[in-house]
Formats: sequence, structure tokens, C-alpha cells
Amino acid sequence: MGKNRFWELLAKIKSGEATPEEQLELSQHLSAFPHDLDLVRQIDACWELPLPAASAPSTDEITTAWDSFRDKITNQKPPVELPGSVKKVRRMVRYAVAIAAVLITIVGICLWNVLQVIAPSASPQKNIVSTKNGSKSKIELPDGTQVWLNVGSRINYDENYGKKNRELTLTGEAYFDVARDANRPFILHTGKMDVKVLGTVFNVKAYPGDATTEAALIKGSIEVSFPGRPQERLILKPHDKIAIANKETNIADDTVRRARATRKERPAIMVSSIQYEPVSSAIIETSWVNNKLIFRSKTFDELARDIERWFNVTIEVQDTSILSKKFTGTFSNESITDALDALSLSYPFHYKFSRINNTVVIY
Repeated sequence: MGKNRFWELLAKIKSGEATPEEQLELSQHLSAFPHDLDLVRQIDACWELPLPAASAPSTDEITTAWDSFRDKITNQKPPVELPGSVKKVRRMVRYAVAIAAVLITIVGICLWNVLQVIAPSASPQKNIVSTKNGSKSKIELPDGTQVWLNVGSRINYDENYGKKNRELTLTGEAYFDVARDANRPFILHTGKMDVKVLGTVFNVKAYPGDATTEAALIKGSIEVSFPGRPQERLILKPHDKIAIANKETNIADDTVRRARATRKERPAIMVSSIQYEPVSSAIIETSWVNNKLIFRSKTFDELARDIERWFNVTIEVQDTSILSKKFTGTFSNESITDALDALSLSYPFHYKFSRINNTVVIY
């Protein structure tokens, strides 16, 4: 049996048009040629595969489409008596089309199912919670974890949070009281560090543009790792604080050094203790949760970013000599002008504040 005859018989059988004689002919051929039998079995496996997608055509739809296609092929014109040679050519063309249709259907079904397996599933829907400058927020995540978002901050997590994972990403600053779940560790991603916990209270500050990314542990324990350096991990204990330089040019080596008050340079990774405000004993790193902006010996260059976010203003510094000056103080319910007046008592400067565009000019 030639290959053309083989595909002709196979097409007839798959389309349900084979006579008992033709079925017997193909069966005898497959008994004599086992390699063709393997081919038929592979085709049968593809032919019988289910179409899992909701948009896949049903069996009735395929049958209807095939019948319509066959009718168009065989009934395009009223029957006309044709010479024998023309009839033969027409029959060969009809079977060739049938073979092509069967092969296309088989290949299409196989590709459809393969793609359903290897194609990545649709990305889970993202949930985003954000605050603007000058505004803070408190939310509860699906697992019961409490999150306080500082000004100008954002967290995002997908719809699987609390079900398959407890991972989220932070831009800005947030205070977390993590619900305990030993089976699903809580993992927080920032640009410079990843924090893994089971159940604890901690604060992370990861604003773009700041000199450092920081994490302060209040209670429990956290594991800090670094993107691109998975083998390096640190375990923080209560009252520990870690600060990572955001600019790679600041990294002198990979050594973690304990902070010293006399050290002037900023190491790549610095572990120190959280700070307390002497009068109230409030934790400085988390004072914002209680609506207080506490700062100690902070340069105006760093403080200006905090003021911009806290009061939702833009600061333009014309007198650059003030940038290196250090300030200590506490703001709570003050207005932006009250705050600037208080700062100018420590180091005299002039300012102009425009309420139209919320801009402060230091001169």
C-alpha cells in the first residue's frame, strides 16, 4: 500500500466514511507494517485528548463544522456527468482535502493541549494598597497580619496571598504585626533586602532615593537576605536594626560591621540597635505609627525628604550650606510653617512657602 492510500484510508476512518472493506484493508496493512501502527496510535492519542479550555470547540461543533465543510466540497455545483478521468481527479482532490483537514485537526488538537500544559498560567491578580504624601493608612491582610503604611508608600501582593503564599513587595515604609503561620512564612521584598518571618513585629523603610534601606525588629526574629546574594543571610534579634546602602558605589566589601558612633563612613551593611527618644522613650524608627516624626542628628539633606513626604510638599534648597547641618526634634501636629520655624531656631535660614503648589524654597 502506498502512502497516499494509507492517508486516504485514515482520513476516511477518522471522518466516518470508510466502508467495512476499507477498514479491513487498513487493518491488514497495519498488521504488516507495525511502524505505521505506532503512528496511528500516536494520532489516536492526540485525537482523543480532551480540550480543557472553556473556549475549545465541542464535539458537536466539530462535527457540524466538518459536515458543513464536506458539503461545501462535494456540493459546490449541481451534479454534472463528467468523463472518467475528470471524476478520478475530482475524487483524488476530495480525498486530499479530507486528509489535509484531518491532519490539521489532529495537529491543532495536539498543539492546543501541549500549549495548555507548557504555557504559563495567567499571572495572579495584583492587589495594591498605597498612600500619598501627607497621608498614612492601616490595613489588615487576608491572613490577619496588620500593616501600617507610612506616607508615600505602597505594598502589593497577589490573590494567592494567605492561600499559597504570604509574599508581598514594599516601596516606602511600613510597620508589620505579622500573624503567625508556621506553614506559610511571611516574606517581604524590597529592592535591597528580603525579610522572612513566621510571626513578629518589625518596621521596614525602603523609600526610593533614600541613602539606605532599613529594617528594625521590635519583637520576635527575622531573617534578612539580599537579592543576588542568596547565600548571605542575617538573623536579627529584638531591638536590632539593619541598614543597607542603596548605592552600589558605597559598598566597600561584603563584611557586616557593627555601627559605631565615631564612624564617619557609611558601610555597605550596618547592624546597630534601634533608637529611643530620651524624654518619652518612644522608639524613633516606629514613632510615625503614633503620628510622630522624631529625628536625632539628622542632616537637612536627609530630613528634607522626610518633611516632603510627611507634609506633602516639595522643598527647593537654594542655600546648599544647610544640607550638611544636623537637626534634632519631634513633629506631631505641627503645620509645615510651624515645623520650618522650629528648625530655623537650630540653624537660621529663610524660607518661602507657596500654598498654591505646596512648594518650600530655602534661601
